[in-house]
Amino acid sequence: MSLTTTSLSDSLPSSILKLDSTGLNWAIFSVRFQDAVEAKGFWGHFDGSEPHPVISVASTAAEGDEDTQAKLANNLAAQQLQWDKNKQSAKSLLNQKIPDSTLMCVHLKKTVQEHWDAIISHRHYIYISILAIVPTYFIHVYGEFPTSKK
Repeated sequence: MSLTTTSLSDSLPSSILKLDSTGLNWAIFSVRFQDAVEAKGFWGHFDGSEPHPVISVASTAAEGDEDTQAKLANNLAAQQLQWDKNKQSAKSLLNQKIPDSTLMCVHLKKTVQEHWDAIISHRHYIYISILAIVPTYFIHVYGEFPTSKK
């Protein structure tokens, strides 16, 4: 049962199409992907708003017996373990929906945010390049860029 639950939570709906290697579907991909990942509660790994848990100064300075300190340490360890699990789930969701060539470019990045930022930088460049090329293509093929005026 546990494997089935994990498998379902670590996948995205089929309505989230894989990012095209040309970048042509970047705009809709990025919106749908973000919505789906936010719904799963993992977006903080992509935008950096969910940092790895660390022991706070208040916790270390708190007066308490060894039992209290042990409970704090165990709680932190549990939070870190859950964060690491969520990080792997977030990374898996992303890797399922990007082209192999893109995956090979980002797989050595340490954090999910670094993965996402690298993809954004690369895809925005491609997308903007395509937007710049399309009018030129229409002008070259049709002699003019189509407008809504007739």
